Amino acid sequence: MYSTYTSSLHKLLVEKADPKTSDWWESYVKNSAPFLGVKMADIRAAVHQWHQEQIAGNLTSAEQRDLALALFSGQYSEEKLAGTLFLQEILLPADTVNCKHDLERFAILFSDGLIYDWNICDWFSIKVLGTLIKMFSTPCAKTISGWHKAENLWQARASLVAFVPVAEMKAYYPLIEVSCHQIIRRDERFAKTSVGWILRDISKHDQDLVERIIEQNIDHFSVESLKNATKYFNQQDKNLYMKMLRDTQTTG
Repeated sequence: MYSTYTSSLHKLLVEKADPKTSDWWESYVKNSAPFLGVKMADIRAAVHQWHQEQIAGNLTSAEQRDLALALFSGQYSEEKLAGTLFLQEILLPADTVNCKHDLERFAILFSDGLIYDWNICDWFSIKVLGTLIKMFSTPCAKTISGWHKAENLWQARASLVAFVPVAEMKAYYPLIEVSCHQIIRRDERFAKTSVGWILRDISKHDQDLVERIIEQNIDHFSVESLKNATKYFNQQDKNLYMKMLRDTQTTG
């Protein structure tokens, strides 16, 4: 139903594609996903032009939401980023997206393998899920936080990355703490780095909480995730926790 619309956006993106940009991005993400080679500013401009000229007057709000999700089936990262921008910059401000009706559909993007690398996962988590938490507060936050139980790595990662935009809001710390305790125990690198990222941002507001989570899970941290979690600690504390990690590795 939406192939004509997705194809027309694809053509707009191809017009702005640059092989050098494609090479840079694919090298940056270590070839985890293919790129056309379109800069973010050009993706944004293409999405808004496409929506104004072809979508706004032709599709209902519900159909536009379906179309945004259909963009995640595209082969290239720019198409998935376009879907993210469509949701964040057009549909969310228009109150077309909400937690009650759409989080289950968003979860399917992960379980169906349409979000399969850290770049798209993090963009979607920050721009869409984080915005939903800001808009709908606790009910939305609880559902997203519950994704820490997901088998899919990227959905589990999203359960923490989505809280980065609200890292200063202590009302969410109990949810974040539960997710951290679970996800840090996973072996995948990008599970552990999601814990390091959210703890880094929380440490600006509540270092005691971050220290408690680290101390209770020190034997599950990687060097990379621990360095990130303690980025804003003073050097003495950084050294202390790194020594704790080395000691667990030695005794283990």
